[in-house]
Amino acid sequence: MSWEVPTMKSKISFFNAGLFKSTLRRFWPLWIIHFAGWLLFLPVLTLMNNLGPNKSTNFIFAICESAVFASSVVAFIMAILAAMAVFSFMYSSRSTGLIASLPVRRKAIFGSAWLGGVFAVLASNLVIALLTFLFSLDATINTALAFKAAFTWLGVYSMQFILFYGIASLTAVMTGSIAVLPILYIIFNFLVVGMEAIIRLDFSCLIWGMSNDSFDCVLDFLSPLVYMLENFTPVLKYNTPYAYDTYGLALQTSECISFTFNYWLPSAIYCVVGLVFSAAALMIFRRRRMESAGDVVAVRCMHPVFKYGVTVCSALCGGLLLYTVLFALFESRSASVFIMILSMIIFAFIGYFGAKMLLEKSFHVFRGSWVGFIVVCCLCAVFTLCCDLDVCGIGAYVPKEGSIKSITVYQTGSVEDPAIIENYRQLHEKIVSYKDEYEHIVYSDDTESIMFEYKLKNGRTVSREYTLPMDDENVERYYELANTPNLLLERFSPSIPADEEHCSQAILYIGDNQIIDLTPAQAIDFYRNALLPDIKAGHKVISRTYDDIIATMYITFEQAIDNSRYYDSQDIVVEITTDCTECISWIKDNLGIDIEEDTQYYD
Repeated sequence: MSWEVPTMKSKISFFNAGLFKSTLRRFWPLWIIHFAGWLLFLPVLTLMNNLGPNKSTNFIFAICESAVFASSVVAFIMAILAAMAVFSFMYSSRSTGLIASLPVRRKAIFGSAWLGGVFAVLASNLVIALLTFLFSLDATINTALAFKAAFTWLGVYSMQFILFYGIASLTAVMTGSIAVLPILYIIFNFLVVGMEAIIRLDFSCLIWGMSNDSFDCVLDFLSPLVYMLENFTPVLKYNTPYAYDTYGLALQTSECISFTFNYWLPSAIYCVVGLVFSAAALMIFRRRRMESAGDVVAVRCMHPVFKYGVTVCSALCGGLLLYTVLFALFESRSASVFIMILSMIIFAFIGYFGAKMLLEKSFHVFRGSWVGFIVVCCLCAVFTLCCDLDVCGIGAYVPKEGSIKSITVYQTGSVEDPAIIENYRQLHEKIVSYKDEYEHIVYSDDTESIMFEYKLKNGRTVSREYTLPMDDENVERYYELANTPNLLLERFSPSIPADEEHCSQAILYIGDNQIIDLTPAQAIDFYRNALLPDIKAGHKVISRTYDDIIATMYITFEQAIDNSRYYDSQDIVVEITTDCTECISWIKDNLGIDIEEDTQYYD
């Protein structure tokens, strides 16, 4: 007698209904909190507006615009919380043993858990968008625009969540510790922009001419949250123009009547990237050892990546921090290379063996191979020497003629005149040609710091700063350009009409303790018949030192905005030097004060 064993055809599937329902049921508090938060922010506030005494028919546009702006941060946080919940079975030996004993393929385990998190969030998003739209309906509101506002938020937030959820899923399968997961997730999201910032700071310490005053991030798109916060801003439409004063303060209240989101293509690309990361997480999960629960890095092939990644990041970040401390003690550029190499090696040692301790779960890691650490030390030395020698010519880089949109220098502000830009560019080239003479000069009271900040036509920013002797010919040329009549006329020509009607205040400071208030008529007379003639005559208005500044004039102009009670204001600050003969004569003739008697001006 023989027993016939029944056979079943194996069905390959990425979904298991039981696991999917279990994911939704087990972590319902997280889904409810997410739903309740958006419910209070969008539908409830919209309903309260419609039922309140001060109802605004366009409230939905303002609230959805705020929701779109905040969605990237919320998606970033919700993605890691969802991943920690649905993939929590990977971080306990007991739960991994249980899940491995189920007659379910790895694909279905991962797919059901992943879909559980996506479904819980996207389904709640859809309900929130529908309720927001329904609660905003009013007899006087444009239904199509209200629908567009609510569902713009739905599309933007959902795509952003899928991106960050994909990143969280990938980092989730990389580690066997739920405590390490959020750390890896944060590092993954900010690694590129953070390392670019650190490397730029290293450049500013080691490369002659590099400035750290401005930060033009080139690779910020590889850190999605940073890129979204900087760029993914809805375009708002107001019932009246939204005006600002010269200090960036709002001048009048305007009502938002619609908004448009113009970043659908990059959002869709990010969404696809999230799906690709999720697919990669599935491939890794299929080959992941289930018994690796508790390991910092659960995928063995990623051990070298983790070890050397931690080592390099530690060397760059910690090395820079220690360098700033040690360099402040010695303040010698000739020793800067040695100090940087030493600082980087110290923190490379900490990072390398610290990473080995985490991977091997042991403090006995110093008897193994030191080859990797020695290689990293050599790379640190090569990197530092290449920066100091400026092998790539970064510090000596001068933008080409015709590629510059505007230039900003300290004394003149932003300049767009092509002729003046070319004069500054040629001066920059001349300074670079004297690199051997200038590169060892340390800033002091007898030096001048000269900075060029270019806005290029391709949207990039290039900033360079050089320390030169105060009596150097290039410093003299720098101030000659700053005192160019056309440049000064532009600088001292406010957009508000310079007349008595718009002059609200004028104060003259002489010496250390003499303050004189001028009438609007006197201020305008000084502006037209003293300052402008001095500028047109080519007299020096901007000085290299405080020694030849003998007085300072402050004139404030104000103008109403659209016949409202709000005002815009602009200030003109004139430092009167001994060369400003017209200004000195005007003060003597109209105020009876000979300011040339006191030629010392306080800082």
